[in-house]
Amino acid sequence: MRLMGSVPVLNCSDVEQSLIFYQQALQFVVLNKRLGERGLEWVHMQSGDTMLMLEQGHVQEAPKGKCMSRLYLYTDDVSAMHHYLTAKGYQVGNMTKTAYMEEFDLHDPDGQRLTIGARLS
Repeated sequence: MRLMGSVPVLNCSDVEQSLIFYQQALQFVVLNKRLGERGLEWVHMQSGDTMLMLEQGHVQEAPKGKCMSRLYLYTDDVSAMHHYLTAKGYQVGNMTKTAYMEEFDLHDPDGQRLTIGARLS
């Protein structure tokens, strides 16, 4: 018996607004969705090999200036992704380098921290 993988599920205050962000900023495509009495309640989506689910729910406020968690997304060209998002008008952080990665941050409509990075050669 073993785990077969994982798919992060992000609670969103407005699933439709978050879906637009993930589609336009990060090229996610919808695999499945569920509508409810109030509209879109849940979405399962994919961009490349990365899957993600968005779910209507209570978004917990983090202490001021702090984020409760972050989602780390890998890309094959972090510089191109940074340039693309900047050109589209998204507020992205500066590129930084760690011992193994080059990366930058941005936030989704609910303030969830996303770090996009690529391994250094």
